[in-house]
Amino acid sequence: MSSGSTPSFSGTTSIISEKLNGKNYLSWSASVELWFLGQGFHDHLEEDGSSVPQDQIQQWKKTDFQLCALLWQSVEPNILSTLRAFKTCHSFWKKAQNIFANDIQRLYDSANRLSSLKQSDNDMVTFMAEAQSAVEELKVFLEVDSLEEIKGKLDKFYMVMILRAMNPEFNHIRDQILTSQEVPSMENLITRLLRVPSLKHRNV
Repeated sequence: MSSGSTPSFSGTTSIISEKLNGKNYLSWSASVELWFLGQGFHDHLEEDGSSVPQDQIQQWKKTDFQLCALLWQSVEPNILSTLRAFKTCHSFWKKAQNIFANDIQRLYDSANRLSSLKQSDNDMVTFMAEAQSAVEELKVFLEVDSLEEIKGKLDKFYMVMILRAMNPEFNHIRDQILTSQEVPSMENLITRLLRVPSLKHRNV
């Protein structure tokens, strides 16, 4: 984009139809990234502008502020209160990623969605569309390149299955693990859960 040009957006200036609500980061981020790619502005998500030539930096910043305003509109008001301090696309994008892209939380939500799926009526088309969407979301998480990464992903998948099977009385423990910034290893998870007093011991 030349230094004197004015940014223009193809089609609607609304990035997505479903705003970020804290539980749909995977679908939200995919939609946002696709929109930025389609508009030719993906660099605004991944770069902070430090590499932009000096004769173009003012226009680049102007465009970035306009794009960031659209990002603000793509999240729910309660989420925006957390992200409002970030006024560049790059900082907003990375902060949202740091807060909501918890791998094990995303995996838990995807696995829960798939395992809870039920056909409510005879509409096979709708049911299969929902099933395929749930499968694809889970596949996105599990796709990796190396054997070591596969082992790590499987460990997280096993952890999710354990957490899903826990008694509802221990939901607070599950929520602490899902929302923690550092995901425990399988060994650490088992050790931590074994230290939690059982219900029958607490009721004695």
